[in-house]
Amino acid sequence: MIPLSPPPRPAAGRPHPALTLAVLVGPPLVVAVAATHALLYDDSDPLCWTLAMATIWPLLLRHRAPVPVFWLCWAAAVGSWALGSIEVPAFAVLVAFYTVVALRGARYAAAAAVAVEAGVVLVALQVAPPGSLNDAVIILTGLAAAVFLLGTTMRNQRRYLASVEDRAQRLEQERLQQQQLAAATERARIAREMHDIVAHGLVVVIALSEAAAATAGTDPEAARGQMLQSASAGRQSLAGMRRLLGMLRADDGADDGVDLAPQPDLDALPPLVEETRRTGLDVRLTETGSREALSAAAQTTVYRIVQESLTNVVKHAPEASRADVVLHCGRDLVRFCITDDGWRVASLRGEHRIAIGAGDGLTGMRERAAMFDGELYAGPTADGWAVAGELRLEDPR
Repeated sequence: MIPLSPPPRPAAGRPHPALTLAVLVGPPLVVAVAATHALLYDDSDPLCWTLAMATIWPLLLRHRAPVPVFWLCWAAAVGSWALGSIEVPAFAVLVAFYTVVALRGARYAAAAAVAVEAGVVLVALQVAPPGSLNDAVIILTGLAAAVFLLGTTMRNQRRYLASVEDRAQRLEQERLQQQQLAAATERARIAREMHDIVAHGLVVVIALSEAAAATAGTDPEAARGQMLQSASAGRQSLAGMRRLLGMLRADDGADDGVDLAPQPDLDALPPLVEETRRTGLDVRLTETGSREALSAAAQTTVYRIVQESLTNVVKHAPEASRADVVLHCGRDLVRFCITDDGWRVASLRGEHRIAIGAGDGLTGMRERAAMFDGELYAGPTADGWAVAGELRLEDPR
C-alpha cells in the first residue's frame, strides 16, 4: 500500500554548522588580523583602532541585518579615511557590500554600490601615486564590480534554489492529493461493490425466507424449495464478497487461494432475472442491439445498475408484481430502463418510496453512470417506479 504521507527525509542543501560558523566568522577575523598588523605597524592612536574595529566586527551580524551593518561599516570606514587610515578597513566594507547584494533586493544593492563607489574615490585620492588617480579608480572600481557581480550571482542562485524547492514541495503536495483522491475513489468503488453484492443477496434471502415462512404450513415442499433457493442466494453473495476481499488482498501480494473471478457482464443478466423471479416478482428482460461496442467495464456497470434496481423493487416495493428491464446496446451508447408497478399500490396505501433516492444504492448507480459520462434518472412514473439512463461508450474516466 502507498502511504498518504511522505517519509521524513533529510533537508537538502543545508550547510554543516561548522561551515556556517566559518563563513560567518572567517572574513571579519581575517580582516581584523590584517588591520591589527597595519595599525601596529603605523603606531596608530586609539581613535584609529576604535574606528577600525567598528568597521570590522559588525560583520558578525551581517547576515541578520545586512543593510544597517553595511552603513555602519561604511560610516566607520569614512571616519578612518578622515584620519588617514583606510586601506585595511575598506575590505570590511566590501564584505558588507557583498552581503547586501547577495541577500537584499536591487534597490538596496544600488544604494550600496553608489556608496562604495564614493568610497573608491576617497581611497584612490589617499593611496594613488601622483598622476595615477584614474588607474587607481579603475582598479578599485573593478574590484567593487567583481564583488557586486559575485553577490548578484549568489542572489540569483538563492532565488533559483528557492523556486526549485518550492516547486518540489508543490509537486509533493499534488502527489499526496492525487493519492488521497485515488484512495477516496477506491473506497467509493469498494463501497459500491459491497453494497451491490450484500444488498442484493440479503434482499433475495429475506424475500425467499419470508415466502417460505408464509407457505410452510400449507405447502411444506414449496417452502423447502424456497429455503434452498435462499441458501443458494446466500452462498452466491458470500462468494462475491470473498472475491472482492481477494482482490483487496491481492494489492498487498497476499494469496489465500480465493478464486478471483471476473466481474459480471451482460451474460449474467438472465441468471439475475431468474434469481429475482424466485422472490415472486415477475421480471421480464428485453434486450436489443449489439454488445460488440461494450467494454467489460461498461457491461459490469449496466449489470450492477440493473441488479441494484431490482434489489430496490424487492426491498422497497413488496406489493409490486411485475418489473420490466429494457436494454438497448448501440454503437456509441447504452440505454437502460427498469420499471415496476409498485408505486401505484404503495400510494393507495399511503406509503412512499421517495427514501430510495437518498440511499447509498442510488448514489452508487449515479457514480457508476458518471464514470461513463452518462446520466441516470430515478423516480415515480404514472403507474410505478422507473430507473432509466444511458452510458456513453467512450473510454471511461
